[in-house]
Amino acid sequence: MLDAAEWSTQQWGAVDLGDQRLNRRAVQIGALMAARPAASLPEQMKSPAVLKAAYGLLNHPGVSLAELTAPTRALTLAAAGERDVTLLVEDTTELDFSAHPAMTGLGPIGDGRGRGLLLHSTLAVAPDRRQVLGLAHSQVVLRREPTPGTRRRYPRSAEALVWEVSVEMVGRPPEGRVWVHVSDCGSDSFEYLAACRRHGKHFLVRTYHDRKLSAEDELSVGGETLLAYARGLPAQPGSAYQVTLPAEGDRPARQATLALAWGQVTLPPPDKLPAAIRRTYRPLTVWLVRAWEPDAPAGCEAVEWLLLSSLPVESLAEAQRCVAWYTCRWLCEDYHQCLKTGCQIERRQLDDGADIARLLGFLSPIAVRLLQLRQDVRQAPEQPAVSVVEPLLVQLVARLTGAAGPDLTLAEFWRRVARLGGHQGRRRDGAPGWRTLWRGWLYLADLAVGARLAADLNPP
Repeated sequence: MLDAAEWSTQQWGAVDLGDQRLNRRAVQIGALMAARPAASLPEQMKSPAVLKAAYGLLNHPGVSLAELTAPTRALTLAAAGERDVTLLVEDTTELDFSAHPAMTGLGPIGDGRGRGLLLHSTLAVAPDRRQVLGLAHSQVVLRREPTPGTRRRYPRSAEALVWEVSVEMVGRPPEGRVWVHVSDCGSDSFEYLAACRRHGKHFLVRTYHDRKLSAEDELSVGGETLLAYARGLPAQPGSAYQVTLPAEGDRPARQATLALAWGQVTLPPPDKLPAAIRRTYRPLTVWLVRAWEPDAPAGCEAVEWLLLSSLPVESLAEAQRCVAWYTCRWLCEDYHQCLKTGCQIERRQLDDGADIARLLGFLSPIAVRLLQLRQDVRQAPEQPAVSVVEPLLVQLVARLTGAAGPDLTLAEFWRRVARLGGHQGRRRDGAPGWRTLWRGWLYLADLAVGARLAADLNPP
């Protein structure tokens, strides 16, 4: 963990906002926000002059989310380019600013009565350890008010196009590397699947729409629909596979035992496309994986995932890999929670939605940092903490939590940091999450500042 100033230099040191003064200001603002992600802007900036400079940058019409996140996206794609396989997990979330009626530049969200913005995020993830490499793409979309009496089938709205924009903006993988876009049923469109393949990438998508299968390809079943075909596939012997379903709302986390079935089908371009556009597409040969829960516990909704993969699925191991990769998509949901809870994005009181988009240029990398903290805790747990963390911080943690000595392993160090953040450490509590880890880390960082000041004021 770099301190906030070093980390900010890493994230925004190469930013190009067209003015060296703005570039330096971005590094300063990023460091102050990273030190206290959940605080308000006045609390983060600490002085009226710095706060005025921050508002000036966030209101600057020549500054964009894309420019502010360009350095972190470049770092992320460089890290992805060094790995054999990288998952590009993506999702769209609503940012709700209904509580700020004076804010302009917002659109309808939810049932149409709320006001806010849509944020589409793409994270690069190393699947072997579920390690978040960073932010690969981010875009803000304003949902438009529906126009009475109109019904346009094509072209699609900006909201529907976010998936294809993500594919294009992330770009092609380096030669010999495999990049896989992983997404939920909101992305289930033929155009998105075709865009992944056109840019030399693969996809793993939870399908939602029923489709007619091609009657022309010998690989398909001819005339049958996709969902009927999927649910007619028999469970493969010995395919029972366990996954941990995360908690959601009032539903606690639980284990689910899934049966697996798979097959190969051909998807023709959909009839809904205008003829001129439809002719530009070729049928897609894909592999279908059905993962379902034959015996769900009483009172629990049974799991069923129908996944479309452009990578071959011809064995049990490959089907299990698809399911494991699909569950990595939940990291994007965790990331959006980091933005909303850890960075308090929906409580920010700026003038316009465009200002919020620029603010996301700072908070988006900070939210990734929060999420990475939880993942990093699980790496090399027996490594000495002082080999990764500043020795002063290890000594402070040992003293504050009553450790027998300062020679803590990395796992023990982070458990004690989480304790400072409120994690009780009881067996039923499970592993600490990013909230308690981050609260403990910020408290520890404040103590370290005090310890250094005391050392300066009272030299030996």
